[in-house]
Amino acid sequence: MNRNLAWKLNWYRQSELEGSLLLGRMVGTVSDSHLIECLTQHCAEEAEHSRLWDQTIRELGLPHIRIFRSYQSFYLKHAGPPASLMDVLCFTQIFERRVHQRFHAEASDPTTPNVVRQAFERMIEDEKGHLSWVAHWLKNQPESSSCLQRYQQIDQLVFSELQPYENCIYNIAGLGLESDHSAR
Repeated sequence: MNRNLAWKLNWYRQSELEGSLLLGRMVGTVSDSHLIECLTQHCAEEAEHSRLWDQTIRELGLPHIRIFRSYQSFYLKHAGPPASLMDVLCFTQIFERRVHQRFHAEASDPTTPNVVRQAFERMIEDEKGHLSWVAHWLKNQPESSSCLQRYQQIDQLVFSELQPYENCIYNIAGLGLESDHSAR
């Protein structure tokens, strides 16, 4: 099986898990019951996506690769850690848009294995709900426009930085560590 696919799916697994953990930490910072419900649901779905990628990796017989840097870590390199719920949700909105776009492209690629396509399709549906609730919350926040613009600019930087590695993710410096049983 393709080495890049193994790295990509493990990277997606780790990124979904880190997104879940970030959203879970935000639950403890808010008191609005509706927001707690939305954050908790979103957190749970991101954790489920990580589990789904793990299952897909196993179904394809791919190795588990230890990933040290999630996709989100590249945003943090440019933005620093989010300082508020507003930062987290603006970052999440822009990041989820990128994920939604990428998953659509990969799901429509005829070389994508069926089990991977099914995972993409499931996550694409979940991402619609994520994009919707976060957009609804942000539209009522006076500072959201400038914050979203900031993260959009960062997203463009990150995408440009990572685009050259699309077919060789394993070459991104410091990303991860293959075990002795890796797919090469």
